[in-house]
Amino acid sequence: MATVNIYKWNELGGEEKAKILNRSEIEIEEVMQKAKEILKDVKENGDDAIVKYCKKFDCVDLEPSDFKVSEYEIKEAYKNIDKNLLKAIKRANRNIKNFHAAQIPKDIEIEIERGVIAGRRTLPLESAGLYVPGGKAVYPSVMLMLSAPAKVAKVNNIIACTPARTKNLDPATIAAADLNNVTLYKIGGIQAIAAMAYGTETISKTDVIAGPGNPYVSAAQRIVATDAGVKISFPPGPSEGVVIADEFANSKFCAADMISEAEHGPDSAGIFVTYSERLAKEVRVHTELMIEKLPDVRKHYIEENLKKYSGIVLLNNLQQAIDFVNEYAPEHLVVACRNPRRLMRRIKNAGTICLGKWTPITAGNFMVGSNAILPTGKYGKIFSGISVDTFLKFPTYEILTRKGLKRIRNDLNLFCDFEGFPGHKNSVNVRF
Repeated sequence: MATVNIYKWNELGGEEKAKILNRSEIEIEEVMQKAKEILKDVKENGDDAIVKYCKKFDCVDLEPSDFKVSEYEIKEAYKNIDKNLLKAIKRANRNIKNFHAAQIPKDIEIEIERGVIAGRRTLPLESAGLYVPGGKAVYPSVMLMLSAPAKVAKVNNIIACTPARTKNLDPATIAAADLNNVTLYKIGGIQAIAAMAYGTETISKTDVIAGPGNPYVSAAQRIVATDAGVKISFPPGPSEGVVIADEFANSKFCAADMISEAEHGPDSAGIFVTYSERLAKEVRVHTELMIEKLPDVRKHYIEENLKKYSGIVLLNNLQQAIDFVNEYAPEHLVVACRNPRRLMRRIKNAGTICLGKWTPITAGNFMVGSNAILPTGKYGKIFSGISVDTFLKFPTYEILTRKGLKRIRNDLNLFCDFEGFPGHKNSVNVRF
């Protein structure tokens, strides 16, 4: 049976605390060099390198002509997909689009002073590259979470890459891509990130790359952000969930929520945080029993991450628990406390927050419409999750009348003189 550790936080040493707080960031740093080598190979050798790595890592023989999902494959996907699942996918897609449509910023134009106007436009990026992980499982929900906001943002060219274990992708992922007019490629891993960042003979370079992945994919995205001049949404990493609870929480619900993100993979994390020792012990019992009922592969993932990044953190009081959450900055946070809305105001760092006992992480992951592709590995301190902004840019503009320029002319000259720019100064004064 899996063992869930209870960590008395104030008794842990600095190294033990760092291991829990830093989680899989350590693994990402370890694979950076390997990611650089594969990226360089694809950059220099294009499709040939992709063929090589698909065979090496995914054990699938593909020719460049096989990369793209064909119209025939799309039609077959709709024939073969479970009809109830397709309805659920369409419903989720509709909810995601509705939520993200409400996010689109309006253009602004303000007259700062008489004759001095400043404005900002909202424009879509021309192209987007989406990464949908696979291998351990298939994730049509991730396809929706990425493609629906890009579609709402009116990105002209949306492509997506996902690994194939055979020459055929699962029909659910194909259908999810087709709903948002995504061109889908059967490529995964670092080689997929390279293709979207640099372009190859068959795949066009994109302006932005977004999507979660394993440490190799995460490392690759961080590298191409500087090497290829491509925008990334945020440095992605393995899934993680934290539950913060007071003594009134339902221990069975808390255990289930802790497991829900930990089951993603051996590098994922599930943390339960409380100040109630009684509740901590109850949650441990429920968690261990629930893990035993999972399929072997999910059970193995959780057993592995329990050795590294997952467990129960016990603190002295609620404020300490809140401080831990803000330092951890989880991807998903469940607030299992009385007055969850009030407590939310004290949470500064989290990708998304699930409030109250009837709000499992799962609801937001699939159906609510809010985005489930969120910053991990403490990046919730400085990044937000996928939104329409991921696929937009906001150029500004200025308009001055002659009287407006004259009104600020003297101050412009003062700045130009102080900073030593005679050419700047002349561009103002030559107009009078």
